[in-house]
Amino acid sequence: MKFGSLFSGVGGFDLGMERAGMTCVWQCEIDKYCNQVLNEHWKGAKRYNDVREITKGNTEVPDLICGGFPCQDLSVAGKRAGLSGERSGLWFEFERIIGELRPKWVVIENVPGLLSSNKGADFAVILKALDDFGYGVAWRILDSQYFGVAQRRRRVFIVASFGNGSCTEVLFESEGVSGNTQQGAAQGETITSQSSGSVGTYWDGGQRSDTLDSSSLVKGQMMPEKRRFPVVFDEMQITSKANHSKGSVDKSYTLNKNHLMSVANVWQMNHASEVYRESGSMSPTLQERMGTGGNNVPLIGVRRLTPTECCRLQGFPDDWNISQSDTQRYKQMGNAVTVNVIEWIGKRILNISCNSN
Repeated sequence: MKFGSLFSGVGGFDLGMERAGMTCVWQCEIDKYCNQVLNEHWKGAKRYNDVREITKGNTEVPDLICGGFPCQDLSVAGKRAGLSGERSGLWFEFERIIGELRPKWVVIENVPGLLSSNKGADFAVILKALDDFGYGVAWRILDSQYFGVAQRRRRVFIVASFGNGSCTEVLFESEGVSGNTQQGAAQGETITSQSSGSVGTYWDGGQRSDTLDSSSLVKGQMMPEKRRFPVVFDEMQITSKANHSKGSVDKSYTLNKNHLMSVANVWQMNHASEVYRESGSMSPTLQERMGTGGNNVPLIGVRRLTPTECCRLQGFPDDWNISQSDTQRYKQMGNAVTVNVIEWIGKRILNISCNSN
């Protein structure tokens, strides 16, 4: 299966989909530093610098298009201009590309604030567009800490399947699904919805809807708020050698093979109030503003996380963006999607595609 990625960043979607077994045919990223990282890892992939450049006439139609469009205008921490904002408004380019290319699958990631932006109207715009193009749509908030990394990172994932409702099989699983053993259920974690409509599906069997709006985000079956999924990462991708020497920054002595902080607690500082907040064994969400001054990077014991550790917390290899400055490495990891989550989604899409052929 071939895929193209929009708003590629440093390749979180791309690496996850490749680990799942897919092939990257093109990428799109405007940031020059991110493009340097992409060029190091995907020399053969066609690359666009601006989503506005992509048209049906100059782009290979892949089986899947994925990406996380800018979230700055959707985050509850921002001014919440929504899809009318300059950054998050780039969704409409994403929408245009989907409409022109009509891939079999679409995978979209963004902050949970997307669901409540403009009282749900922005999310309804996205659902309505996908529905008009002929896609079945499912969405779910997934937290990275339940996919093998020690970071609390809740993000909403939207999966759309062209002409059918297979998307529901990607994000949701029955209690008796193969591999959902008693041991797996015990190790899995409950994923809960943050607000009404944050977990659901939309597929009308091919009949277009003219009534989808912010007051009716879900049509069809509403999934339970609490569900378990099987553990799919039996082998941890990240290990660390014990290193207790003072001042060590290359390897963290607080990360063990299970990605859990075992020696020192993780702390988060609210710079405005200068109050330290203990985060326990899980890192708080990595953010774009890390490394830009002040106390923006989470602390481990008496020091802040290193760029290498931030790579690990997002599921990347230690040296993924080592060619960049620390400032850029922090920013890139704060903006990235967690690779492990994408691999999980990608494997389920491939499994469904193979079984349907």
